[in-house]
Amino acid sequence: MLENTAVNNNLPWLVIGDLNIILHDTEKFSTQPIDVNEAPLFGHKILDLDLVDLSTTGCPLTWSNKRSGHALIEQRLDRGLATESWLLLYPNTTISIMLAIGSDHHQILLNSNPTWQTGKIPFKFFGPWLDHKDCRKIIDECWRRNLTGSSAFLIARKLKDIKLHLRVWNKEVYGNIKTNIEECKHLFWLHDNYFRTHRSDAFSLAMKKLRD
Repeated sequence: MLENTAVNNNLPWLVIGDLNIILHDTEKFSTQPIDVNEAPLFGHKILDLDLVDLSTTGCPLTWSNKRSGHALIEQRLDRGLATESWLLLYPNTTISIMLAIGSDHHQILLNSNPTWQTGKIPFKFFGPWLDHKDCRKIIDECWRRNLTGSSAFLIARKLKDIKLHLRVWNKEVYGNIKTNIEECKHLFWLHDNYFRTHRSDAFSLAMKKLRD
């Protein structure tokens, strides 16, 4: 696939995802050694096609068999490869390795313009709020308020009141989901630094907390 793309396409291009291969022994944690024939073959192919292996930040290994003890295997199977002409268009490109939740692969996030700043986060209704009795109570109370004005005004005003009350309730009672997830970022430290022998068990417990 890489050869055909390089031969038949003169445009700048990038391929990113699970390539299911490792290039160096530093890209694997296991009691089993890497395939000394397969890794150089793929490495030479990258050089022959003038592709650049994009560096990453975050967890250094992107896949795990999630087993314990000596049966644990972790590898960097996911990566981004780009032509030099593509990198000239996006010289500030970064690839971040995110945390895997419910998968044996970590997500990889490509940012071709890391200096771009997002604006204010818009209000979004979080579906699981409805499982909490307080949420339905807030909506009911806001909707029952006696106001005067046109039908369009009444609907807009009540929706605004619901949004404002839910924002406060989410922060003070339900728990700010984004903040809670940020507090779980210690998983990155755990993934890279925890003592190897018991790391998989501790990591499983930490992942359960993050899922919850």
